[in-house]
Amino acid sequence: MPKGHSGLVTVGVKPKTQTNRIVKLKDFWDEGYKGQFEYVQAATRNYGFYMGGDKQWDARDIAILDEMKRMHLSLNIIFPIINLLTGYERQNGMDIKVFPKKGGLQPVAELLTELCKHVEDQSNAQYLRSAMFFDGIISTKGFVSLDIKYDDDPFNGEIVVDVEDPFDIVEDPQNKKYDMNYGKYVIKSYWGDKEQIKLIYPKSKQDIDNLKYDDLDNRDKTKIPGSDVSPDQFKCRVRETWWKHYEKATFLIDTINMSHTRVHKSKLDLLKVVLEKDRRRAEEEGRQPIFAVRENIIPVMNCTTTLGDIELEHIERPFGEMNKFPIIRFVPYYVNGNCLGVVDNLIDPQKEKNKRRSQSLNLLNSDVNSGFFNHETEGADRDELEAQATEPAPVINYKSVPPTKIQPTQLSVGHVKLEEMAELDATKISSVNQNMLAQGPTSESGVKDRQRINQGLIGSEIIFDNVGYSHKIYSETIVDLIRYNNTFSTAEMMAIASEAKLEQNVDQLLEAIRSRKIGKYGVELSASPTNPTIRFANFEMLLDMAKIYGEIIPPDIVIESSDLPKKEEILERLRQQAQMQAQLAQQQAQMQAQLAQQQQQQQQQPQPTQRRLAKR
Repeated sequence: MPKGHSGLVTVGVKPKTQTNRIVKLKDFWDEGYKGQFEYVQAATRNYGFYMGGDKQWDARDIAILDEMKRMHLSLNIIFPIINLLTGYERQNGMDIKVFPKKGGLQPVAELLTELCKHVEDQSNAQYLRSAMFFDGIISTKGFVSLDIKYDDDPFNGEIVVDVEDPFDIVEDPQNKKYDMNYGKYVIKSYWGDKEQIKLIYPKSKQDIDNLKYDDLDNRDKTKIPGSDVSPDQFKCRVRETWWKHYEKATFLIDTINMSHTRVHKSKLDLLKVVLEKDRRRAEEEGRQPIFAVRENIIPVMNCTTTLGDIELEHIERPFGEMNKFPIIRFVPYYVNGNCLGVVDNLIDPQKEKNKRRSQSLNLLNSDVNSGFFNHETEGADRDELEAQATEPAPVINYKSVPPTKIQPTQLSVGHVKLEEMAELDATKISSVNQNMLAQGPTSESGVKDRQRINQGLIGSEIIFDNVGYSHKIYSETIVDLIRYNNTFSTAEMMAIASEAKLEQNVDQLLEAIRSRKIGKYGVELSASPTNPTIRFANFEMLLDMAKIYGEIIPPDIVIESSDLPKKEEILERLRQQAQMQAQLAQQQAQMQAQLAQQQQQQQQQPQPTQRRLAKR
């Protein structure tokens, strides 16, 4: 229990003073950092195994092998597996689509969809979410964050997306659900520029200057990467603690349009008057009352920024009524609160691969210079023997007993077999088979190869399901940020609606979006049609249909769906050829029509014999 802790601060209750708040936050910090200890160790090891080299070996084993002048190779079989998974994710991105739920409107959902896409485009979120996935499959956790920045728009601000260092984020270890919003708190730490921090928080300038690196808790003593200088000369370790407290709220509900308004406690007497009037009028008109009242316990988001034990800033409801954490996590495998990455189970096969290949190389090296049995008095001169032992054709002079070469231990088949098994084990464990890595047997048919690739993807489906879940949480958070914060001006919304060709009344759409009282909206994800793998799959299906149905699907539609180089030039030539064929067909039709007309005229004219008979 921290010094000064009275035991009176209860989880879920809003602290009334700054001192109580710091005491409460210290409880969060102690619990959170203890829960993160094992993760930091495992994640550091996993990043090392992905990068390869000596980081795949224990330092103690390297020292022993170096002393023995033996090789310690690192043949990285984890590297291509991770790269293939992250490459597949990058080629199969997902689009956000907002849909109306209870009381929501379809036109509003369509505009929210376009606003979400605008936020993503402005922040290059597609690449940042891929970076989150990359961190997750290696270290077991990846994070992106959402914030409202006022650098470019000092009045409204703009929603921005960023990727976070997994080592800088600490979650509530008591939360056993995948979604971090079920937890009590999330802690984000970062190194801030001292000069900038003092300008942002001028009241704490003296405290910031006085705080030394040695005064920080051990959890904050993280050196700046690549720096051996004490960071307090120019940097300071800032910590943002996002946490929730709960309070009772009273809502006035309009049962006709399903809108709701929160009633402040100072207006409760007025609320009673409104309800009584509505009840009496309902009795007179013989109907049910329009208004109803409901009390709910609601979470309230807080953000407290600290430097050590110094509170720089505390904001209640930093994003209005939004109660979602602005930090979103991705975990490849999540089992009852336990996080697991792809690298974790590949470490033993990687070690086996490295050791077996290193042993094989050391045995082969010893075969070249395995040494000699030399008679102590009657053999060759030792210095001369050592000098010529490595020569291609050594000449060794001896007295009467010739030196006998030591026969080295032969490389066993077992060494080679174990190394091959280690590599196969890695592909089996990860579900990334040889066909997915383009290393399968070339004698297999294309259909068989495709089947094996699909089987491997099925084995990785749980990873991509969790990607979709994280993306859904992330998308819902963006929607809430848009609805509860006026970050889009009227002109911006109108421009985005116009670009998306939304034909509804834009003014009504803007009013509906800014009215947080009406309607709920959900998010569904769909594979983007612009992704390379989706385009290729669509092209293959279209090509098969063209083979079956022939002229119903013309060649230009098939080519338009492909990724062929010089596609436009091919299409233009097809159009020119089609025009020429159409003109030729038209000319032939005209000639045939003229010929048919001539034949008809000839048939209508009387034949010569008929004319002679007519004269008689």
